[in-house]
Amino acid sequence: MYLLALSAGGWLLFLQQLFLRYVRIAWFSSQAGAMINALTIYAGITFIFYRVFIQHEKDQKIYNKYFNAWNENPNKRRDLLLTSFVAAVPYVLMICVKILLPR
Repeated sequence: MYLLALSAGGWLLFLQQLFLRYVRIAWFSSQAGAMINALTIYAGITFIFYRVFIQHEKDQKIYNKYFNAWNENPNKRRDLLLTSFVAAVPYVLMICVKILLPR
């Protein structure tokens, strides 16, 4: 659940970076303001996922539904790498935009 929140937060921050850089052509005035914004996004996403998955026990329903299919899946390693790639892509793209496309 927390890795999913980290991935979703990364995608939201990447979309925000694109919006601020190319649509509004503005940026945060201070590093502290940017950090508070990022922490707010991560905390909000984590709170929403905690409420949906943990408190309403959706995670157990999903786990029970796909447990046998995961154990019988011959492509576990590939699926894990694909999931890790999707989670890491927004952070890599943010770094690339920062380095390759300076303001």
